[in-house]
Amino acid sequence: MYSDKRLFASLFFVQLLSSFLVLAGHYTADVDDFIQWTFWEAALNQISRYGTVLLAIITGFFTAHSLNSKNVSGKRFFKGKIKYIYIPFLLASILYFFILRKDIPLQAADWKDIFTGQTAGHLYFIFMLCQYYVFAYAFRRILTKRTVVFFSVFFLAVQYTYINIVAHGWLELGVRHFLPTWIFTIYMGHLLYWYRKAIFTFLERQKAILVGLLALSGLSMVYFVLSSKLYTANHLTFVLATFMLLVSGATLLHYVIDALHLRFQKGLTFYIYLLHPAFIVYGNRIMNDNFAIDWIFHNKLASALYLLAIYGATFAASLLCALIVNRGFGWLSNDQKRKQASNNA
Repeated sequence: MYSDKRLFASLFFVQLLSSFLVLAGHYTADVDDFIQWTFWEAALNQISRYGTVLLAIITGFFTAHSLNSKNVSGKRFFKGKIKYIYIPFLLASILYFFILRKDIPLQAADWKDIFTGQTAGHLYFIFMLCQYYVFAYAFRRILTKRTVVFFSVFFLAVQYTYINIVAHGWLELGVRHFLPTWIFTIYMGHLLYWYRKAIFTFLERQKAILVGLLALSGLSMVYFVLSSKLYTANHLTFVLATFMLLVSGATLLHYVIDALHLRFQKGLTFYIYLLHPAFIVYGNRIMNDNFAIDWIFHNKLASALYLLAIYGATFAASLLCALIVNRGFGWLSNDQKRKQASNNA
């Protein structure tokens, strides 16, 4: 039986799975530095591209939920984004400047790269999200349940036009750094939020259609794996296939999510996304200096165990960061409330 509680828990589980897929994609990209890809690395890299698209859609879903709150205000909304998104993004950007460039940011160009997420390949996504949060709040009264279907079609045209006609695949920072490249992808999450009950109730009742969507999702996954073309969130075909996979997968999770006993941890998947390249880089350096790392990559079982070990280490560090940040800001908020109560008294 559908419930928001089960759906939100299911999406948190999908976020965790997506964070692993993103890490796996960057892991296989670095494997290419040591050995020539086999079919398995190429297949994992293609499948991993679901990760970023799923994260984008789910980000849109939860943002729509937060903007639908009666207590939302610009001050509260952006204060939270600065605390939990932008400050960690800047700190991570500085960290990767030291890790990858092995230098100190002294020039204006260095700080431009830091503020725009140019110090590491994956930070473009967070830089784009910062643009999205401003856009989503500014147009929250226009992009509602009544208009989201129309604007989803409009954003589909915007995303296609921007990538293929305006930018020609590249524009200064790189086309994927800018919101128009992702706007349809993210607002599919808004669409899912507003029509969540109707969509999931329908699929629970119409089992044949659910099985058909799962079959199409499986076939599309096979197609992407066997394709020589690299599909990303830029490709609308891939976005639609990912949305279909998310909806059908979340419907299945409804039946088992209670048994998983997941405990939601704010910011966990965000920190996994921020930190995982550092663990890949240092893991490869340590293994290459002390072991025959090419042997690990040639041995598929050893490579899989190594990948899981990197994810485990990243997960542990990210969980620690989330706990520290959440509790730290929680203490500050409680102190402010106590002072305000004392002043009022």
